[in-house]
Amino acid sequence: MANIVVIDDHPPILKLMATVCREQGHEVMAYDNGVAGLEAIRELAPAVALVDRRLGAVDGLDIVRQVRELSPTTRCVMVTGCTETSDIVLAMRRGAYDYITKPFEPEQLAAAVNEALTGPDDAPPPRQKLVIVYPKQAA
Repeated sequence: MANIVVIDDHPPILKLMATVCREQGHEVMAYDNGVAGLEAIRELAPAVALVDRRLGAVDGLDIVRQVRELSPTTRCVMVTGCTETSDIVLAMRRGAYDYITKPFEPEQLAAAVNEALTGPDDAPPPRQKLVIVYPKQAA
């Protein structure tokens, strides 16, 4: 059993994802907006976060990036209707563990959550900021 945070602004999809995860025996916290969901991730450090790509005021890609910094052990699975290759690549670069497109079958979601929970722990570490300081030149 794992803790899972689900973030989606479409109530039927939010309910479906939460139900699928609960049926697998997981503890689920569901949020209909990115701000509340990100705060829950910060406080709870869940094993998995299921994140919609478009959440109104907050972009799901920004949530994925922030999760890498706030809770490095949390694996994000992007669940979205966006099927453009550029979105998928960007999500993976920002730290998504997996990417599922809507509409999805419940079995697909369950398999993605299981893979996120049991998959190899070889994800790259969060990116670090590089600061270059030049020596002061004599006048």
